[in-house]
Amino acid sequence: MKIEQRIGRIDRIGQKHKDIYVLNLCYADSVEQIVYDRLLSRLATAAGIVGAQQMSLLPVKPKDFEALAQKKLSFDELERRVKKRLDEQKRRTQTMEISPRDLYDIYMRSAETSDGWSSPVKLGDIWDALKDSEYLRALGCKIEQEKMTVYNVEGIPDGTVLTTSRELYEEGSAEDTARVHFASYGDPYFDALLSHIEKFHIPACIKRIAIPVEGMDGVEMVAYAVACKRTDNEVEVRVITLWKDMEDIQLAEDYSLSEEEIEPLRGELKRIAKYEFRDYLALERIERDNVKAALAQEMLNYLVIRNLLNLKAKFVEGQALFSQVIREIQELFQKRERINIPDLPADILREISGSLLFECRIPKLGDKADVTVPRILGFSSVSAARRVANRIKFSRRRLLASTVIERLRREMDEKLKAYRMV
Repeated sequence: MKIEQRIGRIDRIGQKHKDIYVLNLCYADSVEQIVYDRLLSRLATAAGIVGAQQMSLLPVKPKDFEALAQKKLSFDELERRVKKRLDEQKRRTQTMEISPRDLYDIYMRSAETSDGWSSPVKLGDIWDALKDSEYLRALGCKIEQEKMTVYNVEGIPDGTVLTTSRELYEEGSAEDTARVHFASYGDPYFDALLSHIEKFHIPACIKRIAIPVEGMDGVEMVAYAVACKRTDNEVEVRVITLWKDMEDIQLAEDYSLSEEEIEPLRGELKRIAKYEFRDYLALERIERDNVKAALAQEMLNYLVIRNLLNLKAKFVEGQALFSQVIREIQELFQKRERINIPDLPADILREISGSLLFECRIPKLGDKADVTVPRILGFSSVSAARRVANRIKFSRRRLLASTVIERLRREMDEKLKAYRMV
């Protein structure tokens, strides 16, 4: 916490130095050293799994300090050792992480090859709209390079500065003492500017159209039907979905759009929405299929282990203990690669077969089916039975196999209901 706080106070927006060095000392053999040792040990373990942490810590070990105190080690030799360890640490880190430059190149290549969704309005478009607005200039707003100073707009204090420049927004302006606001959605003054513009009525040659996106509740796609003049002075109706669609268009201001002209554009908008949201809709379908696969696999586990528990329990005199029977089943799978499980309910297997992770040959007719179970599926079914047994509030030593079999039957019914509802 100390190190993070100290770094945070100086490694912040506006910091011009690439590397930040924080030196943190503690007394040897103190409580603080013990805490640090444990924390650093955990950090090192985590780094081996998820990659290097934000902090880079000098790899100096307690034995190094002891050797230094006993004059068995010189400062120069210690420095050489530390540099060598740092180089090794850096090489290990590089094998586990992608460099920022490589990540950037990957994203840029992906953007170049992607034909997916594009933002309807970009920062450059917003700035073009602000600086080219004759209306805002007539109100008294001033445009200077990358900023606009707003005057006489309801809801915005006079002198408010808007910009789409990230650098100007982060660093501020030397000429202005007031805060610079980012001209994008979410900024209260930019939203106030949009609200001011929305008070004006749209001419009859422009109609707003919106259609719900099929498969996504509460999501709609918005566009505008616009009557434009062509070079031959004929009127052409276009659908506007992106800012760039408005380049070089001339409004037919005296024209009034009819519903008959707008209706075909709704069909075009539906086609665009289906294409642009295809990945989102696919994710929903994939998630649904994954849920069904998980439920189907768990049901197969229950069917297999319930059958084996029944078979094994028959050979035990008296009431068979679950711990004894499940141990024998696990040993059976350890000895054999595959085991044939008879008399499984064929109707349930036929229903879930399309979602199973394992291939099961199920007869088209008949009430029962035999399934050959590989070792990995056997271990999975044993684990499923243990999880069910752990949920039963009863002594593990006295838990009966029959009790677990009955619980498996009830949970199997619940899983089947959930599977049918997905």
